[in-house]
Amino acid sequence: MLTTTMTTREAAERLGITQQSVRQLINNGQLKVEGTAGRAKLVSRSSVERLAAAGTRRGRPWTAKVAWAALALLSGRNPNWISSSEKSRLKSRLNEMDADTVRILARNKDRTLRFRVSPDGITILSDHLIVSGAAAMQDQDMAETFGMSGGGGIAEGYVMAGDARALADALGMVEDPDGNAIIHEVDFNPFEEGKAPVAAIALDLMNSLATRERSAGRRVIDGLLHA
Repeated sequence: MLTTTMTTREAAERLGITQQSVRQLINNGQLKVEGTAGRAKLVSRSSVERLAAAGTRRGRPWTAKVAWAALALLSGRNPNWISSSEKSRLKSRLNEMDADTVRILARNKDRTLRFRVSPDGITILSDHLIVSGAAAMQDQDMAETFGMSGGGGIAEGYVMAGDARALADALGMVEDPDGNAIIHEVDFNPFEEGKAPVAAIALDLMNSLATRERSAGRRVIDGLLHA
């Protein structure tokens, strides 16, 4: 049986990078330390697998505002936080991309934290989130768009920076890399009418460890890119 943790050496081998790069990923929050064995750090296996699925391709990512502008454009929205010339350049770039490239370039769109919350807490928490990912499939139109159903049993969505910890304290949530509550923190509000753009929901699905969710997210992003 696989353990729930990996050494930094094992993580480096799994991701095809150096141990120094693994330490950098730990420092910037992309990999989560679950404990130690002697002097060695033990990394959450699920955080490694999630990053492996997303890819560790090098390249300068978009800023959060550019990432959200790209997702807004793909979703048929008008990102009024960038200029007209920036929109034009961004549209041209998007025409040359595929879903995986968009996901990698948009990796700084938010800061993601995962928690474990009680079944009763899921409903309460969801009322405080701009829903995304699999949780958004509770909306019938969204479920039809992605060809999925369900979304129950988990909470996933967006809040402003700093709100995740406040919600965790209020609901007694504990951090858990395999938890049933996924909270994405953003530094500014890129949402219209309290809803996440469909492209953001698709990217969050692409970061799932579930093959079906990843495939649905990729299919929708590719469809938006070539609409």
